[in-house]
Amino acid sequence: MKARFNGKCVECNGPIKVGKEIVKNSKGNWVHKFCSDIEEELP
Repeated sequence: MKARFNGKCVECNGPIKVGKEIVKNSKGNWVHKFCSDIEEELP
């Protein structure tokens, strides 16, 4: 999913800018796609 708002990644503390790819981590927080602690499931 692409970010609709600016924010902050709780994993790396880096900025999340509008349009960047984000996912929810295992705690339900939005993080950068590459910072996620959950592995993507492929169909």
